[in-house]
Amino acid sequence: MRKLFATLMFLASAAYADNISFRSVQSGWGSGATPLFDHGIFGQRQIIAVLDTGLDWDSCYFAEPDGSPPPINTGSPQGGLNSSNVDTSRRKVIAYDFLYSCDQFPNAPGCDDPSSPTAYDNAQHGTLAAAVAAADSHTPLVFDDAADGIAPGAKLIVQDGGFIGGDNCSQRPGFGCPVNLTPILEQAYTQGARIHSNSWGDRQGTPSPLPAPTANYSAGARDVDAFVWSHPDMLVIFDTGNYSSNTASPPASSLAAPGCAKNTLQVGGTRYSNRFDDVLSPFSLIGPTRDGRIKPDLVAPAVVLAADSDGNITTHACPTSTQAGTSWSAPSVAGEAALVRQYFTDGFYPTGVATPSNAFVPSAALLKATLIAAARAVPNNWIYSVGVAPAKPVPSYDQGFGFPVLDDALYFPGDRARTRVVDVPLTQGLAQGETATLHLNASANAPLKVVLVWTDPAGTPRGVSDPTSELVNDLDLRVTDPSGSTLLGNESLHPGQPDRLNNVEVVSIDPPSGGLYTISVTASHLGFAARQSYALVITGDLTDPIPAMASPVRSRAVRH
Repeated sequence: MRKLFATLMFLASAAYADNISFRSVQSGWGSGATPLFDHGIFGQRQIIAVLDTGLDWDSCYFAEPDGSPPPINTGSPQGGLNSSNVDTSRRKVIAYDFLYSCDQFPNAPGCDDPSSPTAYDNAQHGTLAAAVAAADSHTPLVFDDAADGIAPGAKLIVQDGGFIGGDNCSQRPGFGCPVNLTPILEQAYTQGARIHSNSWGDRQGTPSPLPAPTANYSAGARDVDAFVWSHPDMLVIFDTGNYSSNTASPPASSLAAPGCAKNTLQVGGTRYSNRFDDVLSPFSLIGPTRDGRIKPDLVAPAVVLAADSDGNITTHACPTSTQAGTSWSAPSVAGEAALVRQYFTDGFYPTGVATPSNAFVPSAALLKATLIAAARAVPNNWIYSVGVAPAKPVPSYDQGFGFPVLDDALYFPGDRARTRVVDVPLTQGLAQGETATLHLNASANAPLKVVLVWTDPAGTPRGVSDPTSELVNDLDLRVTDPSGSTLLGNESLHPGQPDRLNNVEVVSIDPPSGGLYTISVTASHLGFAARQSYALVITGDLTDPIPAMASPVRSRAVRH
């Protein structure tokens, strides 16, 4: 199997190699700088789970120096998944989980036999996805290969769902039909993953050639949201999916479920023809969701050169290929998330220097907020009948909040812009009617961006004809500038009104006025639980002294 738009294979591979991607996600398109790598942040001690069609693990991008196979787990979401065989001492693949093994599905067409050398990534899709996130061709860690991943120091858990044609759900029978995500996510979490990458969509039982439901809050979306609510440090990432036409633009609300869940990061694509990350891919599916939420959240490289599979784990081959599709956008952001997570877990925040006493474990909401805070608006869109045209301002339903450039949100000594984060757990979260307030001074020398993200409780599954809002707990972001004017989260989409749909709210001011800013987060309505956790990320030329660590914000009851 290959993603749509394989005709782009003729393009010069160097233009889309990960040696372009890893630079653009760190310092922006057109820049060759690698500030995270320069500070030793390669994704070390981070674990990414890739749920797909498997992995050709004997490739030089994933293999152990001694050639040993990864620990194998089998089982099924229905009958129970084994999670016990894990070896964190391995350099790359610490667990390989078969979700459609022949011992669990005897005599099933297309089941995977772990003893067969051709059972690992029989669709040549999962290998690309894992490679974009974390491939590394050398030990010790050195970035010197064009097809290495965004986070070459990260380790992998591979969840192999198999692949068969004719499936009315994900085309990966190990996921179940209907898709049964909860035990799969639990397996990855138990094995140590805190970033979960997905490059697939769910037809929700709809047989081909009937059109699949899109952009609705499916049962799978509910399951993802419920899992992240109960595991608030697990970031789950999905792609948007691809449009099949090469003559027309994708229609509104065409992106796939369950990636359009509230607590996911859904990622569309950049790059087309001879363009780089300053142009949106014309095949990237778009929002809004059926209840009007902003999706995708972000965009990332969708045309890449990456490690590929030769379909056999005994050859020790090391092939690469150039491929197009948003399947590669999701693992690109998964790799970025690993770099961001290491920044926090190694104690780089807030001084920009690794300080063990400052190390902490970030919530998924904080990772998501940091990536959105790092996002730059992609200026161009590729339209088949026109070519390059100006993109809509962000936030938009084409690119969400933009393309994350990590150096824009992660502070290192010498940077003009600085970052302040607040990561509030559920036990210390806001009760209904409470407001948390933060006062910060900022100069006019850099844009000011404030990002609020909260992990919302699961909603109610609905079909494509139901526009009912899925937001359960509603927080409001307000930023008051030095003149006394107040800006609301995502206000360009609803001028003068607070956001009542999204669990991501952003205020961007460019250029800001110099002076004191008041940032408040209010729990305007809680439909579930007594409190609501949240994460807040502020970037700009913040002129207050760098704190030893972020101080807690103050909470008070709102007077009506």
